[in-house]
Amino acid sequence: MARISYPSHDKLEDKAKEIYDGLPIKLNLALMLCHTPTIAGPFLRLGSAILTQSKIPPVLRELLIVRIAHLTDSTYELSHHIPISKAVGANEATLELFRSEGEKDKLSPEESLIFDLASEIVNSDAASERTVLKCAELFGEEILIEMVVCASYYLMVSRFLKSLDIDLDKGRQTT
Repeated sequence: MARISYPSHDKLEDKAKEIYDGLPIKLNLALMLCHTPTIAGPFLRLGSAILTQSKIPPVLRELLIVRIAHLTDSTYELSHHIPISKAVGANEATLELFRSEGEKDKLSPEESLIFDLASEIVNSDAASERTVLKCAELFGEEILIEMVVCASYYLMVSRFLKSLDIDLDKGRQTT
């Protein structure tokens, strides 16, 4: 159960109602953010841009998010991004490796690099120079920047979710 109450939809400020009602999927995360509509709009727009407009290949984007969610023990994020990962083509064996400290040698070079990038950002507070340069070489600088922003955003989302103990959305299961 969330540590503070979700705002009541009928008591939301007009700006917050507009933000929440405009969402294609009603998420507990978004409703909690509506306590502060000034932050909610930009916060949710960045997430939407990462998911719908970035040039990161969708499978790699989702593996990056799953790795961040696993390392931060974010069941909320996993409950959303495991199904999305599968929908964009990630296979169960790869997802299992990203949710463990398993055998990285079974991953493709791209997947292994994503695994390292996410792990370093969470565990070391920053990606190493080696990983950054390898990502830039393999994916290009634009996608590297998008990957770091994606990882950083979902790390922030995880901290927000866990700090407020936001409930899983209806119909979502723990993984």
